[in-house]
Amino acid sequence: MKLYQMTSAAAILLSLSAPAFAQTGPILADDEVITTGQYLYTDRVNALKTPTPILDVPQSLSITTAEQILEQGFDSIADIVLYTPGLNQSQGEGHRDSVVFRGVRSTADFFVDGVRDDVQYYRSLYNLEQVEVLRGPNALFFGRGGTGGVINRVTKKGVIGEDFLGYQGNIDTFGAFGASLDVNETLNDSTALRVNIALEELNNHRDFFDGTRFAVNPTLRFEVSPKTTVDVSYEYNNNERFIDRGIPSASPDGNDDITNGLRTPVESVADITFGDENLNTAEFEAHVFRANVSHILGNDAKINLSAVYGDYDKSYQNLFPVRFIDDLAGTQVVDLDGYVDTTQRKSLTLAGNVVHEFESGQ
Repeated sequence: MKLYQMTSAAAILLSLSAPAFAQTGPILADDEVITTGQYLYTDRVNALKTPTPILDVPQSLSITTAEQILEQGFDSIADIVLYTPGLNQSQGEGHRDSVVFRGVRSTADFFVDGVRDDVQYYRSLYNLEQVEVLRGPNALFFGRGGTGGVINRVTKKGVIGEDFLGYQGNIDTFGAFGASLDVNETLNDSTALRVNIALEELNNHRDFFDGTRFAVNPTLRFEVSPKTTVDVSYEYNNNERFIDRGIPSASPDGNDDITNGLRTPVESVADITFGDENLNTAEFEAHVFRANVSHILGNDAKINLSAVYGDYDKSYQNLFPVRFIDDLAGTQVVDLDGYVDTTQRKSLTLAGNVVHEFESGQ
């Protein structure tokens, strides 16, 4: 089993205990222990705007890499949440990611390459280098929001000097399947093209449930000079699915009394899907253009400029159970409610950062 994450405490314990395991004799004065780690910020804008080693991040941090996503078969943010301490998954009404950060529920504290991504939808993992989860108040880093934490997705970029092809597929017993493709080609000494494509057909054990998700993300990397790098990408995302809001809950006496804090799912209707295959639908389509310029000003300074334009079109409608009653005659009654909601949004985000490193003391 490979270990991809290391907490600050674990790293400190490792650095303190490593010499004892490295040799059986006395520790010499000139012995040196080197602990290496990964930076949140390398050549691209990630969660933080300054180049910060993991051990210096004043937050509780977890990173899920592309290799871990592949080896553990993750295909959604919900899968990552299951393996991240301090996080829980909320229902999200069957059409969006909804994460509980240390007791604070959020559908908007999501970022892509450090830029806010607060449109409500199910996010795919097909084009990611890693997923960064920071837990705790983050207003200093991210402005509004970030009350309990944030999730930042770092997208794959073109790799100059390499040509490779990666692919994967999966299928389950319900007939759901997925496939993805990752192609990188060096066009010349200073340019690389990378294309990520994903297709997914949804299905499970619940009646009426189905759906399709398709996404494609070509990206170009240019090395304008040894000190200047430009990344340009376009992403198309289309997702259609059935919305299943689950089953009702009730108090032990069978009545839906909202004043009673003890409520459990009604097991007698666990196999019933409360909805209509033509009414409980969610449709999402997005066109997103991203550009980033990174320029090294000197040995200790660099500048990053980013621009993101998104055109989003979403609609969802559903019926869902709101009240359950089991009367003395054994008659069970489930009341349904419903609504229709649409989102049409166009947004432009511009960001610029000048980063300078200096020593302030020993």
